[in-house]
Amino acid sequence: MKTKYGIMILLGWLLLGSACNEGDLTSEFTYNGPIPAIADGPSEAQKICYELYQKYDHHVYYTLSGDEALHTNVGITQTNMIAYNYPDALPLVAADEKTAESFLKLLQTFYNALPETIVKTTVIKRQVLIKENIWFDELGRYMGYFGMMVPTPNLSIGYAEEMQGIIYWGGMNDAIGVQPELWKYSLANSFFKARTISYYALDMPSPDAFILVSKGKYFNEMSYEEQGDAMMEMLDWMTGEWNMDYIRSLGFVDPYPFFMLQSNYMPNEDMATYAAWIVCNPLEERQEILDNYPLVKKRYDLTLEYYKKNLGVDLEEFCEFWVNVTIE
Repeated sequence: MKTKYGIMILLGWLLLGSACNEGDLTSEFTYNGPIPAIADGPSEAQKICYELYQKYDHHVYYTLSGDEALHTNVGITQTNMIAYNYPDALPLVAADEKTAESFLKLLQTFYNALPETIVKTTVIKRQVLIKENIWFDELGRYMGYFGMMVPTPNLSIGYAEEMQGIIYWGGMNDAIGVQPELWKYSLANSFFKARTISYYALDMPSPDAFILVSKGKYFNEMSYEEQGDAMMEMLDWMTGEWNMDYIRSLGFVDPYPFFMLQSNYMPNEDMATYAAWIVCNPLEERQEILDNYPLVKKRYDLTLEYYKKNLGVDLEEFCEFWVNVTIE
């Protein structure tokens, strides 16, 4: 009897579903463009937002605060982690216009130098500029659990929720002003990371060859005995700084993937640290590292090959452009 009623209910749902088609959907359930609408001016910053929308269908805002700033194209940003890490940042406050304009010019310059297709197809479609930097220093916090106040080499201003398709660019505060190197690194690292997540970007293969070079050398893949040795090697206990000689000898150019990731966890994020390192530092400053650390050189070559083949981006060529970009 239960089976009979179950079949009847299933048939009812199927009939109801078949009665619905795209023509039955109201405007509430169809895409009608960004919310709120993106106007063409009058300010220079707003004009850039409009141009980014027209060219890439990216929804970029610098005037949203409070609940408006939390809206995404598919729902609402979860605020639990923001409230935990930066309780004073809520409610979110819109960016200061002068600083926002400088950042938006840089963002547009960055996008315009990339193949248009890969910018259009990134999972991050909504970008909100805010006054407070809510980027979470995961590495620094984790090291704090061990009582080690160690500086994180590469900071960021980008707090992304890839599943929601949104990124918050923080620190847009006139009291802070323009931060050229931090902004350029943040843009490169955040974009390359999001655009190569194979979970969302189905056109991107897993960088298996790149990962295999350092497989077993990630901190979380070491034995307890090896981890004990690594804890002593990875830090210069006299200065409290990372021992980059040790980190590079294992094939990493950033402590974050070495200490926080694994070969089977977020491989694209590991490779993104290489991509950002390449485009944000002139080759002459990297050459000695490439010459002296064989695993770094091997992963560097694989990164160049991967980005050229799958995204059509020559990272060294992009570097020559990006390191010379100035910010007004």
